[in-house]
Amino acid sequence: MTERTLLIVDDSPSVRQLVKDSVTEAGLFSNVLEAKDGMEALKLFFSNKIDFVITDVMMPKVDGYKFISTIKDSEAGRNISVIMLSASRKEVVDKIKGLKIGASDYVIKPFDSSELLARINVFLKIQELQNELKEKNVLLEKLSITDELTGLYNRRYFYNHINMHVALAKRHKYSIGCLLIDIDHFKNINDAYGHDMGDKALKEVAHIMAKKIRDGEVLARFGGEEFIICLCRADIDGAIAAAERMRKAVAEANFSDTADNPLKVTISIGVAIYPQDGLTNSDDIIKAADEALYLAKRTGRNKTAVYSESIALPKNEGGGALR
Repeated sequence: MTERTLLIVDDSPSVRQLVKDSVTEAGLFSNVLEAKDGMEALKLFFSNKIDFVITDVMMPKVDGYKFISTIKDSEAGRNISVIMLSASRKEVVDKIKGLKIGASDYVIKPFDSSELLARINVFLKIQELQNELKEKNVLLEKLSITDELTGLYNRRYFYNHINMHVALAKRHKYSIGCLLIDIDHFKNINDAYGHDMGDKALKEVAHIMAKKIRDGEVLARFGGEEFIICLCRADIDGAIAAAERMRKAVAEANFSDTADNPLKVTISIGVAIYPQDGLTNSDDIIKAADEALYLAKRTGRNKTAVYSESIALPKNEGGGALR
């Protein structure tokens, strides 16, 4: 049985017992709490995780209307199903008032237990469908910002993230860093070991770097064998330290399946810091990091290079990118 807690609120012990016996026999709730008035009910509601409420209307101290409106104004009670019980002769007026303040349904006393159970089941089913929808929406949101192969954030998420931080950096006058990371000689890995091994290397590099990420750093797969990191409130020394933390961790890792099949993987990293002359937006920052990455590749690989205006170099004279 799904773990659910029902709160019964009524100043009549016999009514509370009738409701409790009915739902217990039907096996609808794993836990049932009781309150004799709205004041006691509020204390129980906000000190327990309540999934469903059945409440009388006319009660001493705090009546059912005040109780319902109070819990419906809270985050915990906003989506809770509430069935009202009433012996009032003003059935239509009371029903409309109850529904307006957030009640889900309205049952007249004396009630038939079978009818009450049927109404409860309707709202429990609605709750289950709503929970399933929420879970699917969470999964869809996660999939929309996650790289399928590595499990890291994807390019879309990264652009949203860095755009937000560039705007904040401009407003609050702080610096951010960008690290563009590329696996050295990745084509050679695919050619020598096959694309399955190439995918495994990508996933392992992602896993290694993800373990080295610290607060204020966001790592994403940028595309192909490239990764990217945004560093919030990082100066040049902090950005270089972060880059070297990643580079050394990958260089020291063992990517081999067996001793007979040795494979070492290294990465090159380009670092750019904002603000800096000539860098006005996220595209400029990423392009600057790419220029620095190209310099790291050009001057030996397995190293970190920092962007400055003087390193805006022409691309590989031999044709193609130096990867």
